[in-house]
Amino acid sequence: MSGSSTRPVRRRFPEGTTAEDLKEYMAPFVATLGYKFNTESEFVDEVLTSELEILEKTGDVFCPCRIRTGDPKEDAKIVCPCIPFYLEQFAAMRKCWCGLFIRTDVDDGAELLGVIEEPEPGSAVDVPVCRVEDLPDGQVRHVKIGKQDIALARVGDEYFALSNLCRHAFGPLSDGILDGYYVMCPWHGWRYDLRDGTTDHPDADVRTYEVTVSDGFVLVRAGL
Repeated sequence: MSGSSTRPVRRRFPEGTTAEDLKEYMAPFVATLGYKFNTESEFVDEVLTSELEILEKTGDVFCPCRIRTGDPKEDAKIVCPCIPFYLEQFAAMRKCWCGLFIRTDVDDGAELLGVIEEPEPGSAVDVPVCRVEDLPDGQVRHVKIGKQDIALARVGDEYFALSNLCRHAFGPLSDGILDGYYVMCPWHGWRYDLRDGTTDHPDADVRTYEVTVSDGFVLVRAGL
Protein backbone atom coordinates (compact mmCIF):
# COMPACT_ATOMS: atom_id res chain seq x y z
CA MET A 1 0.00 0.00 0.00
CA SER A 2 1.64 3.21 -1.12
CA GLY A 3 1.17 6.66 0.25
CA SER A 4 2.98 9.88 0.86
CA SER A 5 4.65 10.42 4.24
CA THR A 6 4.71 14.16 3.76
CA ARG A 7 2.61 15.91 6.37
CA PRO A 8 0.31 18.70 5.23
CA VAL A 9 1.41 22.21 6.11
CA ARG A 10 -0.41 23.51 9.18
CA ARG A 11 -1.07 27.15 8.41
CA ARG A 12 -0.91 29.71 11.23
CA PHE A 13 -2.58 32.34 9.05
CA PRO A 14 -5.58 31.80 6.74
CA GLU A 15 -5.40 31.31 2.99
CA GLY A 16 -5.20 34.58 1.12
CA THR A 17 -3.24 36.44 3.82
CA THR A 18 -1.60 39.54 2.32
CA ALA A 19 1.24 41.88 3.28
CA GLU A 20 -1.35 44.44 4.37
CA ASP A 21 -2.95 41.81 6.61
CA LEU A 22 0.43 41.21 8.26
CA LYS A 23 0.94 44.94 8.77
CA GLU A 24 -2.43 45.30 10.47
CA TYR A 25 -1.74 42.23 12.60
CA MET A 26 1.81 43.13 13.66
CA ALA A 27 1.76 46.91 14.04
CA PRO A 28 -0.34 47.14 17.25
CA PHE A 29 1.74 44.45 18.95
CA VAL A 30 5.18 45.87 18.17
CA ALA A 31 3.93 49.33 19.19
CA THR A 32 3.53 48.06 22.76
CA LEU A 33 7.24 47.16 22.72
CA GLY A 34 8.45 50.52 21.42
CA TYR A 35 8.80 49.59 17.74
CA LYS A 36 7.23 50.47 14.40
CA PHE A 37 7.59 49.35 10.80
CA ASN A 38 10.68 50.65 9.03
CA THR A 39 10.12 53.99 7.32
CA GLU A 40 11.41 52.44 4.07
CA SER A 41 8.08 51.15 2.79
CA GLU A 42 9.52 49.29 -0.22
CA PHE A 43 11.87 47.37 2.04
CA VAL A 44 8.96 46.52 4.37
CA ASP A 45 6.93 45.16 1.45
CA GLU A 46 9.89 43.07 0.25
CA VAL A 47 10.38 41.48 3.66
CA LEU A 48 6.69 40.78 4.16
CA THR A 49 6.49 39.24 0.68
CA SER A 50 9.32 36.91 1.68
CA GLU A 51 7.47 36.04 4.87
CA LEU A 52 4.34 35.20 2.91
CA GLU A 53 6.40 32.85 0.72
CA ILE A 54 7.79 31.21 3.86
CA LEU A 55 4.23 30.97 5.20
CA GLU A 56 3.17 28.99 2.14
CA LYS A 57 6.06 26.54 2.59
CA THR A 58 6.18 26.18 6.35
CA GLY A 59 2.83 27.36 7.72
CA ASP A 60 4.21 30.31 9.68
CA VAL A 61 5.89 33.69 9.11
CA PHE A 62 9.44 32.87 10.11
CA CYS A 63 12.05 35.60 9.89
CA PRO A 64 13.53 35.44 6.37
CA CYS A 65 17.08 36.11 7.60
CA ARG A 66 17.24 33.37 10.23
CA ILE A 67 17.65 29.63 9.71
CA ARG A 68 15.16 27.28 11.34
CA THR A 69 16.58 24.53 13.53
CA GLY A 70 13.73 22.04 13.28
CA ASP A 71 13.11 22.35 17.02
CA PRO A 72 9.64 23.95 17.39
CA LYS A 73 10.54 25.54 20.73
CA GLU A 74 13.66 27.18 19.34
CA ASP A 75 12.05 28.11 16.04
CA ALA A 76 9.27 29.94 17.88
CA LYS A 77 11.94 32.54 18.67
CA ILE A 78 12.28 33.48 15.01
CA VAL A 79 8.60 33.78 14.13
CA CYS A 80 7.99 37.41 13.12
CA PRO A 81 7.75 39.62 15.16
CA CYS A 82 10.53 38.07 17.26
CA ILE A 83 11.27 41.21 19.31
CA PRO A 84 10.31 39.75 22.75
CA PHE A 85 13.00 37.09 22.45
CA TYR A 86 15.81 39.57 21.71
CA LEU A 87 14.82 42.63 23.70
CA GLU A 88 18.29 43.75 24.75
CA GLN A 89 20.01 43.07 21.41
CA PHE A 90 17.35 44.84 19.36
CA ALA A 91 17.17 47.75 21.80
CA ALA A 92 20.91 48.29 21.36
CA MET A 93 20.71 47.89 17.57
CA ARG A 94 17.58 50.11 17.48
CA LYS A 95 15.95 47.63 15.13
CA CYS A 96 15.08 43.97 14.74
CA TRP A 97 17.59 41.68 13.06
CA CYS A 98 16.56 42.36 9.45
CA GLY A 99 15.34 45.91 10.02
CA LEU A 100 11.67 45.27 9.34
CA PHE A 101 10.95 46.96 12.68
CA ILE A 102 12.78 49.96 14.12
CA ARG A 103 12.49 51.65 17.49
CA THR A 104 9.90 54.40 17.65
CA ASP A 105 12.64 56.92 18.44
CA VAL A 106 14.33 56.29 15.06
CA ASP A 107 13.26 58.81 12.43
CA ASP A 108 14.99 57.34 9.36
CA GLY A 109 15.04 53.58 9.07
CA ALA A 110 17.18 53.70 5.93
CA GLU A 111 20.30 54.38 8.00
CA LEU A 112 19.89 51.03 9.75
CA LEU A 113 19.33 48.83 6.70
CA GLY A 114 22.02 46.19 6.31
CA VAL A 115 23.64 47.13 9.62
CA ILE A 116 24.28 44.15 11.90
CA GLU A 117 26.29 45.46 14.83
CA GLU A 118 25.49 43.45 17.91
CA PRO A 119 26.34 45.14 21.22
CA GLU A 120 29.52 44.19 23.05
CA PRO A 121 29.14 41.72 25.94
CA GLY A 122 29.13 43.50 29.27
CA SER A 123 27.65 46.71 27.90
CA ALA A 124 24.33 48.06 29.16
CA VAL A 125 21.30 49.24 27.23
CA ASP A 126 17.98 50.87 28.09
CA VAL A 127 15.35 48.40 26.95
CA PRO A 128 11.74 49.46 26.26
CA VAL A 129 9.56 47.02 28.19
CA CYS A 130 6.07 48.56 28.10
CA ARG A 131 4.11 51.71 27.47
CA VAL A 132 3.39 53.94 30.44
CA GLU A 133 -0.36 53.38 30.11
CA ASP A 134 0.10 49.60 30.13
CA LEU A 135 1.26 49.61 33.76
CA PRO A 136 -1.34 51.24 36.05
CA ASP A 137 -0.39 52.81 39.37
CA GLY A 138 -0.07 50.21 42.12
CA GLN A 139 0.54 47.30 39.76
CA VAL A 140 3.43 44.89 39.21
CA ARG A 141 4.17 42.93 36.05
CA HIS A 142 6.73 40.37 34.92
CA VAL A 143 9.38 41.40 32.40
CA LYS A 144 11.96 39.05 30.88
CA ILE A 145 15.04 40.56 29.27
CA GLY A 146 17.26 37.78 27.99
CA LYS A 147 17.88 35.53 30.99
CA GLN A 148 16.96 38.24 33.46
CA ASP A 149 13.58 37.81 35.19
CA ILE A 150 12.40 41.19 36.44
CA ALA A 151 9.44 42.50 38.43
CA LEU A 152 8.43 45.95 37.18
CA ALA A 153 6.34 48.06 39.55
CA ARG A 154 4.67 51.46 39.49
CA VAL A 155 4.01 53.67 42.50
CA GLY A 156 2.37 56.91 41.43
CA ASP A 157 4.56 58.29 38.66
CA GLU A 158 7.62 56.33 39.81
CA TYR A 159 8.77 53.05 38.28
CA PHE A 160 10.95 50.37 39.85
CA ALA A 161 12.52 47.14 38.65
CA LEU A 162 13.98 44.36 40.75
CA SER A 163 14.82 40.69 40.45
CA ASN A 164 11.59 38.74 40.14
CA LEU A 165 12.53 35.85 42.43
CA CYS A 166 12.06 36.05 46.19
CA ARG A 167 15.19 34.77 47.94
CA HIS A 168 13.15 32.70 50.37
CA ALA A 169 11.52 30.04 48.19
CA PHE A 170 11.83 31.71 44.75
CA GLY A 171 8.27 32.97 44.61
CA PRO A 172 7.50 35.37 41.71
CA LEU A 173 7.48 38.93 43.05
CA SER A 174 5.63 40.06 39.91
CA ASP A 175 2.60 38.20 41.29
CA GLY A 176 2.94 40.01 44.60
CA ILE A 177 0.97 42.86 46.18
CA LEU A 178 2.24 46.40 46.54
CA ASP A 179 2.12 48.16 49.89
CA GLY A 180 3.52 51.63 49.30
CA TYR A 181 7.14 51.18 48.23
CA TYR A 182 7.14 47.51 49.19
CA VAL A 183 6.16 44.41 47.28
CA MET A 184 4.99 41.38 49.25
CA CYS A 185 5.90 37.98 47.88
CA PRO A 186 2.69 36.11 46.96
CA TRP A 187 3.91 32.87 48.55
CA HIS A 188 4.92 33.77 52.11
CA GLY A 189 4.63 37.55 52.40
CA TRP A 190 8.29 38.51 52.45
CA ARG A 191 8.53 42.27 51.87
CA TYR A 192 11.04 43.86 49.49
CA ASP A 193 11.74 47.58 49.18
CA LEU A 194 11.24 48.52 45.53
CA ARG A 195 13.78 51.32 45.82
CA ASP A 196 16.82 49.24 46.75
CA GLY A 197 15.76 45.57 46.82
CA THR A 198 16.30 45.20 50.56
CA THR A 199 14.30 43.02 52.92
CA ASP A 200 14.39 42.55 56.69
CA HIS A 201 15.52 38.93 56.31
CA PRO A 202 19.28 38.25 56.42
CA ASP A 203 21.20 37.69 53.17
CA ALA A 204 18.01 37.88 51.10
CA ASP A 205 18.18 41.24 49.29
CA VAL A 206 17.52 41.22 45.55
CA ARG A 207 19.06 43.13 42.67
CA THR A 208 17.45 46.31 41.38
CA TYR A 209 17.62 47.85 37.90
CA GLU A 210 17.67 51.46 36.77
CA VAL A 211 14.36 52.54 35.23
CA THR A 212 13.67 55.58 33.05
CA VAL A 213 10.68 56.91 31.13
CA SER A 214 11.01 58.34 27.62
CA ASP A 215 8.47 59.14 24.91
CA GLY A 216 5.73 57.32 26.78
CA PHE A 217 7.73 54.10 27.31
CA VAL A 218 9.20 52.53 30.42
CA LEU A 219 12.82 51.46 29.90
CA VAL A 220 14.88 49.14 32.08
CA ARG A 221 18.67 49.28 31.95
CA ALA A 222 19.95 45.74 31.45
CA GLY A 223 23.41 44.29 30.96
CA LEU A 224 24.29 42.23 27.92
